[in-house]
Amino acid sequence: MAKSLRYFSINVMFLLLMLIYSPKWVAAGPLLITTEGYASGQLSRVNRDKNVTRAYVGEISLGHESMTFISIGNQPPSLVTNPWQFCFEKDRYEEIENLIGNDVILEFKTPKNNSLLSCSSVNELVEIYPVIQNQPLEQKHFIGNIHTMDSEIAHGVEFGRITNLINNRGTNRSYFMTIQVGTGGSKFRHFVIDDHDLYDFAVTVLKNAAIVKVHYSDRLTSFANFYGLGSRSVVSEIEIVD
Repeated sequence: MAKSLRYFSINVMFLLLMLIYSPKWVAAGPLLITTEGYASGQLSRVNRDKNVTRAYVGEISLGHESMTFISIGNQPPSLVTNPWQFCFEKDRYEEIENLIGNDVILEFKTPKNNSLLSCSSVNELVEIYPVIQNQPLEQKHFIGNIHTMDSEIAHGVEFGRITNLINNRGTNRSYFMTIQVGTGGSKFRHFVIDDHDLYDFAVTVLKNAAIVKVHYSDRLTSFANFYGLGSRSVVSEIEIVD
């Protein structure tokens, strides 16, 4: 009996330590094993992280003429904030510094490589390149599917620019999208996408920095602790505005 209690105590202590020292977005809900995605905005800062020999941190201001915000609802906590931070290796510093002040597209992933574990940001840079606006697109409207069986409580349309896309490649693959509402400013809205082809179209739109209409359906969800709210907005179609 004493031996069983001792094992039980050890297990409890181990779980408590995991909750204390794990990143907040891990403790908040289902484990995000691997994510990859895109962010769009103005590259505003690069600097060397404290007490790190090789890691550097960059920041972009999401969208156009945006203000600071902290993400709540629909998004995995800590993965979407403004300014949006990312880590990169020392040998890419000159490449990235040359893009300061430009509107850029940034491809990222989590978790970071071992060499960047001390970096303060959770995101690691994969690629970065300038936005080329007004590129001719073959398709300007994509109607996707909503696969969730959650009950609909409302639906609507939001107008703005896509600033973030996240592909959670865990056991249950899921997609997240953030838009800057309107043509600029500090209002952002978060969405869920559950159609892979619609997500791919959203990536094309983000890379073009196009203004869009996002058609969505608000659904009740049982994952209130993960999404931050008792409902989530699921995208049904995306339409580029000329």
